[in-house]
Amino acid sequence: MNSLKKLLTLLYVILFIMLCTACWDYREVDRLTIVAGIAIDKAYDDDLLLTFEVADLLGAKSDKPIKSVIMESRGETFMSAIRNILSKDNPRLYFGHTTVAILSRDIAEEGAMKVVDFLLRDGEPRLNINLFVSEEETASELFKYKPSLTELFSVELTNIMDEQKNLAKAIPVPAYKFVNAVSGEGISAVLPSLCIVDNAEGKTVKVCGTAIFKEDRLQGFISGEDTFTLSFILDEVKGGVIVAKKDSETGEKKVTLEILDSKTEIKPVYSDNKISIEINIDVKAFLNENMGGIELKGEDRRAELKKCAEEQMNVRIKELIKKVQEGYGADIFGFGNSVYKNMPKVWKEKKDEWGNIFRDLEVTVNTNIEIKHLGLLLEPIKIGD
Repeated sequence: MNSLKKLLTLLYVILFIMLCTACWDYREVDRLTIVAGIAIDKAYDDDLLLTFEVADLLGAKSDKPIKSVIMESRGETFMSAIRNILSKDNPRLYFGHTTVAILSRDIAEEGAMKVVDFLLRDGEPRLNINLFVSEEETASELFKYKPSLTELFSVELTNIMDEQKNLAKAIPVPAYKFVNAVSGEGISAVLPSLCIVDNAEGKTVKVCGTAIFKEDRLQGFISGEDTFTLSFILDEVKGGVIVAKKDSETGEKKVTLEILDSKTEIKPVYSDNKISIEINIDVKAFLNENMGGIELKGEDRRAELKKCAEEQMNVRIKELIKKVQEGYGADIFGFGNSVYKNMPKVWKEKKDEWGNIFRDLEVTVNTNIEIKHLGLLLEPIKIGD
């Protein structure tokens, strides 16, 4: 009998707890303004000028998509600017669904962590919010251009980044990854950059390259083509194409190799009190296009194509490394980090002078491209007389 009473008492306690339980951070949707994206600029008096792209849930109808509404606020700090926008007409901003944050050049040059700190410290924004730097005069002007496929610019930008990542044309950098690079050993951070370009319908926003940082300060930008090369060094290639060029008596001929897989290994070497780096890249690809009628029949012809593609890749990688070494002195490749991980004693000895070491660092590049198949045609298509 006592056991039955104890069991009933336990069941009553469990039932009471279940009835009293509620979601601690529950908020009604109509009392929130859902922020999809943020642009962060400097105001004329050094305040922060924040531009929010918000989703108009109340104005949307069941048969029409959610509309984008742009709101602005300013303040001495990120949080003060957010508080300054609160009013009866502007419900509390909610950052739980924010997907992008765009920094202006001015903000990035002065130190990005001053504003990124809020995104990580506050409980609402997600750690994987994508960060960008505007190459235009401001970050807010990017919100003026209507996206072509969705109603929300921030949603379309997130979708574009997913596509560009698969083509190795852009390197997505969530907030947590940026902070890890800024605070990490032997590596400098990068962020994708945005610019305004002309298209058939007027103007649009494009992911146009990569912003280079030293510590948390912007140093400059590299192009989209250099970003593709950087993706190989950072082992970020998920797909895309390699265009190999071959000179002939009739002019330059091109072939397109579609990437199936790519793997990069960065290996530090320490000899005679000197550090050098060896980069080994293995690519699996197939011939997607033979533009110019390069003869591919026979092992020697295919070996020649393979060698041509590998040498051109090696040249592009070496040129980018030299450009960054001489122009920025920022180790965006993580060469120092590879020393830190693989040779901790050497890193401890050399870390304080790594900036100078990096500028003169000798780097060897070995690219191996395995062409899995040549498509359905072994011979180039002949044009009749």
